[in-house]
Amino acid sequence: MLNLQEIQIRIARQDFKKFVEITKPDYQFNWHHDILIDYLQAFSNGDIKKLMVFMPPQHGKSELTSRRLPAYLLGVNPNLKIVGCSYSADLSRSFNRDVQRIIDDEVYTNIFPKSTLNSSNVKTSAKGSYLRNADIFEIVGAKGFYKSVGVGGSLTGTPVDIGIIDDPVKDAVEANSMTFRARVWNWYTQVFLTRLHNNSQQLITQTRWHEDDLSGRVIKEMNKRGDWEILTLPGILESPDGHILDKRNIGEALWETRHSLEKLEQFREANPRAFQAMYQQDPRPFEGGLVYPRWNNISSHEYNAIKYEPVYGLDFGYSTSPAAFVEIKIDKISKCIYARQLIYQKGMGIDTLGSEIQRSIQSKRSEIIADSADPILIDYLKSKYQLNVKKAVKGPDSVSYGISAINEYTLYVVEGSNDIATELSNYRYKEDADGNPLSEPIKEYDHSLDALRYAVMSKVSGKENKIFML
Repeated sequence: MLNLQEIQIRIARQDFKKFVEITKPDYQFNWHHDILIDYLQAFSNGDIKKLMVFMPPQHGKSELTSRRLPAYLLGVNPNLKIVGCSYSADLSRSFNRDVQRIIDDEVYTNIFPKSTLNSSNVKTSAKGSYLRNADIFEIVGAKGFYKSVGVGGSLTGTPVDIGIIDDPVKDAVEANSMTFRARVWNWYTQVFLTRLHNNSQQLITQTRWHEDDLSGRVIKEMNKRGDWEILTLPGILESPDGHILDKRNIGEALWETRHSLEKLEQFREANPRAFQAMYQQDPRPFEGGLVYPRWNNISSHEYNAIKYEPVYGLDFGYSTSPAAFVEIKIDKISKCIYARQLIYQKGMGIDTLGSEIQRSIQSKRSEIIADSADPILIDYLKSKYQLNVKKAVKGPDSVSYGISAINEYTLYVVEGSNDIATELSNYRYKEDADGNPLSEPIKEYDHSLDALRYAVMSKVSGKENKIFML
């Protein structure tokens, strides 16, 4: 007669939840995990071919979809060829190592004794051994493997039975880059999809940072037949039209004992747009359409006490629009941006503007980032007034990229900067026919905010990211 442990092991061979319970006894199950596990069980059985999972961060989805599931699948079928992808090769490799640790565990061996790994680290197949490293491992005595790759990486020569994509985009800054979104899409269509066959399965789980992110575009362009199953569980239930198995009342948190409603509301208040994307899986611009929905005032005394070296932003004015010159201090550690208005005036001649700038800046070495649409004016300010003026990096993607980067920080406006405050209160996104905010801002109330963006992006945009703005 089988004992209880033997019975549980037998059940775990065909039941994903029991597999999780045995291989990770400290896993904290909530009711929403049961919903996700049901979907993953159907995926494992082949009943679901294409699956998307949208849940808030730190709610247990990656542990199930990107760690436990690949190990379980390779136990059920050691001949499966699985590829795990994420926004970076490093993150993909970390998932790879975690799956290896699960398979190496004695408990796993008791459940799936035929799915084992090489006991040694093997980086090349030259010796004829089964591969095992942070990029790929092969199942000993079988044809299956697990390969990790960063989004954008090569899959040449790799047939894929199951492709798992976990967070193809790192953050809102990347997601709001049209150039980066195009790169992810091109990789998905030209690399990832070309490695699939008729019976291949796909699993995508991500934070919905943008309407046109990978999942958004797949839904729009590749789900016309409705063959993608989509599981969406928001951090706070706000609509009665949610998942049929969502047992919450309106206004309740998804996992109250771990991420309480009070905690979620605090995050929403601090950064409503990030909350809508990360926790509600609703990547549309924040209701009300403001580009910068949250900002704070700071006194001149407090601002002057901040010792960070300022950088300056300049947006040239014309007969119908003001010249805007702002001073910026950036605290990258605390993620704070401080902005002070120095010039905001229509009809300023270039010499008046140059003289005013000279009087406003701390020294002639101070860095000024100016609108690159006026290179002649920049050269004039440099030659006649010996100002350290540099061209802002601009392009078709620079506005959305810059807005997203600034919204990653807490923005403070120095008292007396009335025109910056006015623009912040009125700078909005365009709307569709139904009054819903779109992702493109209206070219109005943006003069000092353009100047602010030029200055900020010169300091927070690393060289590796500037391609997104071109």
